Amino acid sequence: MDVTDFEHFFNDNTVPSEHLERLRLTRTLIHNIYPNIDEQVSYAMPAFYPIEGKKATQVLMMIKANKHWLGIYALPDFNEEYTDFLLKRNLKMGKGSIQIPYDFDAEQLDILLRKIILYNLKRLNFAVPIEIDES
Repeated sequence: MDVTDFEHFFNDNTVPSEHLERLRLTRTLIHNIYPNIDEQVSYAMPAFYPIEGKKATQVLMMIKANKHWLGIYALPDFNEEYTDFLLKRNLKMGKGSIQIPYDFDAEQLDILLRKIILYNLKRLNFAVPIEIDES
């Protein structure tokens, strides 16, 4: 796998099609929530940065299609702040990672992604668009 080509992650024929579909949906939701995104490969994963960011540490999140779940890497601080929210949705966590089952409700995924983007925009001291609702 070419881990330097961002598009390869979304068209990798070694990944089951239903996993790719969830990965693509996540990418679309991220762009719908916060269109000012710069896509880059970071740590051999698709990563999403605010366009106005200038540093590699200013990542909003990374995503990865794992064998049994979609991995969202939102940074450890988010998981600590939103532990109750994540546990109420039966989501497993690692240090800075959230394991999203492939059959996780799309509406709940959208809410989670909004929370992650909002949290990280604030953490990075970027302006938060009014459209991002913390529902």
